[in-house]
Amino acid sequence: MAYTLEDEFGDIIGKARRGNGLSVSDVAAQSGLTEAQLSQMEDYTLKPTEEQVHSIAECLNLNGDRLADIAMERWAPEPIPSGYDDALEVVTITADVGGWPVHAYLLVCKATNKAAIIDTAAHPDDVLQKVSETGVEPTLILLTHAHGDHANGLMEIERATGCPTYIHAQEPQPRSTRQLRLLNHGDEVAVGNLSVKTLDTPGHTPGGCSFHTRSTVIVGDALFAGSVGGANISYTDLLSGVRNYLLSLPDDTKLFPGHGPATTVGEEKAHNPFF
Repeated sequence: MAYTLEDEFGDIIGKARRGNGLSVSDVAAQSGLTEAQLSQMEDYTLKPTEEQVHSIAECLNLNGDRLADIAMERWAPEPIPSGYDDALEVVTITADVGGWPVHAYLLVCKATNKAAIIDTAAHPDDVLQKVSETGVEPTLILLTHAHGDHANGLMEIERATGCPTYIHAQEPQPRSTRQLRLLNHGDEVAVGNLSVKTLDTPGHTPGGCSFHTRSTVIVGDALFAGSVGGANISYTDLLSGVRNYLLSLPDDTKLFPGHGPATTVGEEKAHNPFF
């Protein structure tokens, strides 16, 4: 199969190593590898054996069987079918930022054609073109977090749509044409007939959050299929937020990340090595 995960084995062990406060030499010593071997694995230039995967996983508090499935390219989430919900539609807008694909989304209420623009993918023209192509009526902008690949171009989108922008109260505020509207965990906003709930998923950023409606969550960089975002702020908070507010949802809940393929709660509970 074509391997489409955002994070490879090297990304996962690097994030877990840093999150646990361990150096390359610490993990090498505990796992029986050399520092050179571990560094090459994190740099994608050396593929591990299954035995090595399990030794590293034990050092990093990761699930060895799940990590091995990713390292050996045996798992990827099943594609999310279009039309899975008769009340909403998720439109993915993918742009290239520095050589890396980034997703923005339109969350559309089918009954009213109202839509939320979620993140910007740093390409406002692409977002506005998709709005025009789909014929939806955007009524608000939601930001999962303020990193440039998710918030750059916000002012252009605000000017073109006239929409207010919402962001978590604990998140640094990006440049905007107007005062941002602040959200906290549990706050809800309306998109047509849909009620969209804010879920706290910090750790990648101070106020990173996810947006949940019906059986759909836009998760930003809190979670990737088979992995998590980089814990720039707090590894503990990142894992806790994902565990408590995303993986506690029903197994058929669809998860749409800022990078990589969409997944489900059930897939992540069964295959994500961090949990």
